[in-house]
Amino acid sequence: MARSYKALTLRLDAGRFERLAALAAAENRTPTNYVETLVLRDLAAKDEARRVISVYAAPEAAELTPGPLGRGAEEPEERYEQRKALVAELLSIPDPE
Repeated sequence: MARSYKALTLRLDAGRFERLAALAAAENRTPTNYVETLVLRDLAAKDEARRVISVYAAPEAAELTPGPLGRGAEEPEERYEQRKALVAELLSIPDPE
């Protein structure tokens, strides 16, 4: 099936257009292609942000309270803190049930 495209008019003042054209030229792109790529990246980022992560656990583990996060002997403090923050964020997501 052939894709259907829609046109979009974008108005920029001359100074901003010149900046856009220079950025596009630096990447061997046209201004139109540069803007299209920005829009596609932004849409993809928004789609990614809306993804749902499902974690399945054994029924007997579902009621357990997580203990402290383990840390390997070779793990740098900064990496450990990043993991700890991520786990805390994941555990703060409410269960949809």
